Amino acid sequence: MGVDVVVAAGDGKAARKVFKKNKALLDVAGKPIIRHITEVLLKCDEIDNIVVVGPRDAFQEVIGDLDVMIVQQKRSLAENCWEGFLNTIDEYRRTGTLTPEIIEAHRNKHVLFVSGDIPLVSVKEIREFVSQCDMEKYDYVAGATSEDILKLFGPRKGRPGIKMATFHLRGGNMRQNNLHMARPFVLLDSIDLVLKAYEYRYQRDPFYIIRSLAEIIRLGRGNIFQTLWIYLTLQISAGLTAMGFGRAARIICFPVTQARIEKLISRILNARFKIARTSVGGAALDVDNEKDYIILSVMYRDWMNQINEG
Repeated sequence: MGVDVVVAAGDGKAARKVFKKNKALLDVAGKPIIRHITEVLLKCDEIDNIVVVGPRDAFQEVIGDLDVMIVQQKRSLAENCWEGFLNTIDEYRRTGTLTPEIIEAHRNKHVLFVSGDIPLVSVKEIREFVSQCDMEKYDYVAGATSEDILKLFGPRKGRPGIKMATFHLRGGNMRQNNLHMARPFVLLDSIDLVLKAYEYRYQRDPFYIIRSLAEIIRLGRGNIFQTLWIYLTLQISAGLTAMGFGRAARIICFPVTQARIEKLISRILNARFKIARTSVGGAALDVDNEKDYIILSVMYRDWMNQINEG
């Protein structure tokens, strides 16, 4: 039996549009991004039901012929993820009402959350990520990809590429890759913090850095000073790298390890958290702006060949 999937592809509050359009509806290599994603998921034996959350009428036109459930988007990413998850539960779909009995019966239910703007996601990467999600041991597993792998999609002499921001750790830099396996009912008390962290994920923007700090202080648990120290350390090391001071950045981030991050987030969420690194990289290339979309469209076939050939 496979895992259910929620594809969060809404264009409401906090969602960035590209060319004034829902990113999931942008055309890449002759088909909308949302169709690329759903077709990949349908090829995965590890996947059971697929719930796509977004503008229902528009999605019905482009993926209505596929074996997926399309759910009308709500106002925000938080509501879209939550509504998508609830629609993976038969009892909720029949009644439209969430009861304490449903929560108790499905408290340990986990689902895979996938972003709606990652046309380079592949069957290989989905399988690799799912294989690392031991949900007997963890409540939330976040996908990540190392900077060394992402350099394969970066700009090179004579060909365009996308340079992506990464988090700096002692064991090497990495970037979240838009794949998340989680038990939403277990995370119920911490869901606001999880979703706010994702909403403010564009950490190159000073506004999002400030908002992230505010939410850490407002919603964080445990040792708030240690949380702020690690967060600011990550921001400073990223800034030093951007200015060309790579050696100084490595010194600054030396105390921050993946194990330390996992332990800290587990304490903040009051849940068992793990980072699972994939070796493919396609899911980390989300479409965030017009420039990246144009480059990805031009390089799509080359990059997909690169992914498929390993």
